[in-house]
Amino acid sequence: MLGFIDLHTHSTASDGWLSPRKLVEKAASEGLWALGLTDHDSVAGLDEAWEACRGLPLTFVPGVELSTDRAEADCHILGYFVDHRHPRLVRALSAFLEERRARGELMVQRLRELGIPISWERVQELAKGGIVARPHVAEALLEAGYVSSRQEAFDRYIGHGRPAYVTRSKLSPEEAVRLIRAVHGVPVLAHPTFADPDHDFAAELAQQIPYPFLESLCEAGLLGLEAYYTDYSPELTARLRELAQHYGLIVTGGSDFHGNPEGPALGSVGVPPEAVTQLFEQAQRCGSPWMSRIASPVHP
Repeated sequence: MLGFIDLHTHSTASDGWLSPRKLVEKAASEGLWALGLTDHDSVAGLDEAWEACRGLPLTFVPGVELSTDRAEADCHILGYFVDHRHPRLVRALSAFLEERRARGELMVQRLRELGIPISWERVQELAKGGIVARPHVAEALLEAGYVSSRQEAFDRYIGHGRPAYVTRSKLSPEEAVRLIRAVHGVPVLAHPTFADPDHDFAAELAQQIPYPFLESLCEAGLLGLEAYYTDYSPELTARLRELAQHYGLIVTGGSDFHGNPEGPALGSVGVPPEAVTQLFEQAQRCGSPWMSRIASPVHP
């Protein structure tokens, strides 16, 4: 049942369009067998999603997607089955939340200085009580008629190097991996081609090419690699699977579903059932408290 597993999704707890409950209901109605909720720097939606899963034929995979600091790259570390009440994680995510709020407000201020007076209050409303992120600023720009698409908002104003872009301090990728391991989670490198755009993942025998960055993550405790992802070709996925095998990593995957009309569809990436099974096995080894709440999956 390839395509009925999605381990990489977002809700209104970060920059998604659907509430955690609505996301779960959509997944169940569309026949998904397993759903991973991985909001950006937030675990605020996990309890709601877990409660919504009760009584549904849907395996819930709790997670988080941590933003990290790597020059000229979108390097994100997925943390599956983290203890979302662990004080160390709560402190880290609280700091991220405050910094994202301050960053969003400064972006709005810079836009005003550029003659684009969008409302900070409206940006917060668009975030629906979740983390304020750049997509919310992009939506406000689109709504006010300053751009014709959300992508144009990034390309002209709030993308890297654009006039209203604001940097923010983040964990290093290795620090994010260590944090996830410290709170009994399973760290996985998300969309590797974004995390390291200069590396030739598609090369023949790519696993034999020395790869210091991935080796550094593995030394920090990395346990998985996201090989199945939106727009990844079968050939690229095969190379990433070989790379994961070479480094002793499990393989995961997902669509990066946010719920916006122009984004990928939920469950649109062919993720094999063993990705879920292996995640559960690693979560058991990591001592995740979720293992006392979620039964081991049995694929239909």
